[in-house]
Amino acid sequence: MTDESAQDLMRRFAKAFFSRSEAAIAEVTTEDFEWHFAIGTDSPDGRVHRGSSQVVAGIERNASEFEFLRFEDVRFQVVSPTQILMTCRVDGKRREGEAFSVRGLELFTVRDGKVAKKDVFWKQHSAA
Repeated sequence: MTDESAQDLMRRFAKAFFSRSEAAIAEVTTEDFEWHFAIGTDSPDGRVHRGSSQVVAGIERNASEFEFLRFEDVRFQVVSPTQILMTCRVDGKRREGEAFSVRGLELFTVRDGKVAKKDVFWKQHSAA
């Protein structure tokens, strides 16, 4: 995978993801796609969503839990023939909490030109 092909896949993935369209997400992900969110009770993996319908439900759940989530300083790097690393800063606010700004990374696994897994990691925000 080249940097150019990785950038193109990530652009198409982001467009589909933020469209909240099952069909658009299905076009850029494998049938067995998994999204492991940074927060959740599916120990030890966070919150796990499988397939495009669960991804849309997960996006909606995030919208209900967070007043906003913004990704800044986003950078992609190919780290192997099947993996893309995204680094970023996440600014957000839970609906029942304070605003936060944390560093994060996402490890994307690619198979057959599509995203097979989106594994999200954030620094943990704490008032202490």
